[in-house]
Amino acid sequence: MNLIIFLSGFTVAQYLHWHIAILLVYIFGIAVLVLRAARKERERKREGKAWRNNFFTEIILIGILYALAGHEFSKANKLIISLVIAVSIAAFVALRSYRAVPPEHVGIVTRTRGRSHPEFRHITPYNTRGIWARTLLPDRATWLFPFMYEIRFVPRTRVAENKLGLVTAKEGRTRPASRPLALPVECDNFQDGRTFLLNGGEQGRQVATLAGGQAYYINTELFEVEQVDRVHIEEEDIGLVSAKAGGVRPPGRLFGPHVECDNFQDGGRFLTGGGEQGMQLAILQGGTSYDINPALFDVFTPYNVGTSQNELTAQHLKKITIPMGYTGVVITLEGAEPQSPDQLGPLVPGHQNFQLPWVFLANGGTRGVQEETLREGAVCALNPYFVRVVLIPTRLLILEWNDKTQAEYWNYDAQLGRITVTVQGHRLFVDMSQTLQIPPESAPVLVSKNGGSQMTGIGGLDWNPLPVQRFVERVLGAIVASYFNEIAAAATVKEFLEAYAETRTDLASQVRNALQEWGVEARNTTLGEFRAEDPALNEILKRPAHEQMRSELLDLQLANAEREDAIDAVRVRAESRRMALELRARIDTLGLNNVMVLEMLAEITKAPVPQFISGGDLSAYLETQPIARLEELLDKMRGLPRQAATDGGARPSLDKSDHQADTQDAPEDTE
Repeated sequence: MNLIIFLSGFTVAQYLHWHIAILLVYIFGIAVLVLRAARKERERKREGKAWRNNFFTEIILIGILYALAGHEFSKANKLIISLVIAVSIAAFVALRSYRAVPPEHVGIVTRTRGRSHPEFRHITPYNTRGIWARTLLPDRATWLFPFMYEIRFVPRTRVAENKLGLVTAKEGRTRPASRPLALPVECDNFQDGRTFLLNGGEQGRQVATLAGGQAYYINTELFEVEQVDRVHIEEEDIGLVSAKAGGVRPPGRLFGPHVECDNFQDGGRFLTGGGEQGMQLAILQGGTSYDINPALFDVFTPYNVGTSQNELTAQHLKKITIPMGYTGVVITLEGAEPQSPDQLGPLVPGHQNFQLPWVFLANGGTRGVQEETLREGAVCALNPYFVRVVLIPTRLLILEWNDKTQAEYWNYDAQLGRITVTVQGHRLFVDMSQTLQIPPESAPVLVSKNGGSQMTGIGGLDWNPLPVQRFVERVLGAIVASYFNEIAAAATVKEFLEAYAETRTDLASQVRNALQEWGVEARNTTLGEFRAEDPALNEILKRPAHEQMRSELLDLQLANAEREDAIDAVRVRAESRRMALELRARIDTLGLNNVMVLEMLAEITKAPVPQFISGGDLSAYLETQPIARLEELLDKMRGLPRQAATDGGARPSLDKSDHQADTQDAPEDTE
């Protein structure tokens, strides 16, 4: 573009024979070549490419143009010469005054001539001697007199991702000694140093910070930027905040007033809004990062809790989760004084499960045990300096009166030992168990009246079983001990043992009534067997039970024997009926005589016959033969016709005397 301007101007001047115009064109060409040579020199120094960026050609062209300009200069008169000299000087000054800031850089201006400002002697917001608070930005033309100003280019300030820029002002008003940080001044993130100084910016560490992942055009002579890590809190954790600066908190108050300051990322609003030093009510939620000025706030997480120099532990900096089968009784460590120590704090709206403590306090919340509880399964981010959460079981509890081991001392029934009763000088022992359930709405009263409601120290999640242990000991333990001592004083050992069933029923009723006064549900009362300390008495006590058991066993055996006799009788009757029916069917089919013959032959085959005979009496041998048995059967058969005639010609039948037992249960003939 400059070459086109030069050639166009030179052509027009030559055509019109204007020597002055030709001279001015030569001067313009010389100035352009000088500026080009200077730019090439800056590139050479910055990039280190000496041969590529040399300006040897520009020097030759400047010499040629200078000679031609001198030739034209000799042709002009003095007035024209003076005018040309003036224009040349003006052009030279103008060219030297022109300043262009390279991209990604900032121009810092220093005035070397003139008077300094009485208030701002080193860095000044005015056009006086010293370093200017205002900077030169790229892509903006600036004209400064070459002999009065010096310009230095520095890279712009870039804050890395996940970092935070802490700014320290080297110039400004003096900060009060009671305030460690300078109050915020609107100055476009410290990019407008002139406005910073004119609006009362103070020296030292600034409360405002620079966000990460961005670049800023900052005057490094006025501000120093230090990069630190952002505050990151894991999802399951919380962050506790303690202010290093602010008002002094009055005595007797745990926390200062809550100030809305964008989760402590706006330190200026915190200081100007009345924020006070010390631990803050608000906490930082987990799962995100925060741009918090570490010069103003200390943030405690589980990873740096060791630097807190107090009782705070990593467990205090976890979100509170109420397990299944439990309810969380809340004890607030700050608030209005209750009218009585045992009075429960009333319901307060708007605090979102005590996660907004400033709302709780503003709406009249009191200190101590609260009526509102945290239900099972709730997950809350709570300030451990503000609340303590006591876990009370709402599931079924089985409490046992027995001898405890060392490992059972943390159980809810740790104070319940085996029941001991003295009757007529004899010590009797018995084990007992009680099943109960504590409703969530009854848990606050239980905690309020049985301890665990201390108002000092650090809160957080409290697994201490002390409130329930005290309740079990003071209520259940006292009722059971009193009941057995009362009935033992007016009874003998025999009466005491005989009234066992009545004792169990009466004791269950008294336990149920006592728990009902506390809003606790009694489910089941189980009383074991009594055992004496004296072994002899134990044997005596066992004897009636043994005799009773033996009597019951004999009764059972007798009943079983009677049942077996009845079963045998039924079986005999059934067998007799079967045989009678079978015989009747054979007679009907074969006839009586044939059946008799068959039966006779069957009997003969059963007769014993010896295999051989050696010596002895012949009569004994004959007795062994089936002839005698056969004669006996024939005699019976000869008597059958006579019996049939006697019966009136009825069908012959078996001898009644011989078969009465077999046919007494057979069905009668209906023909």
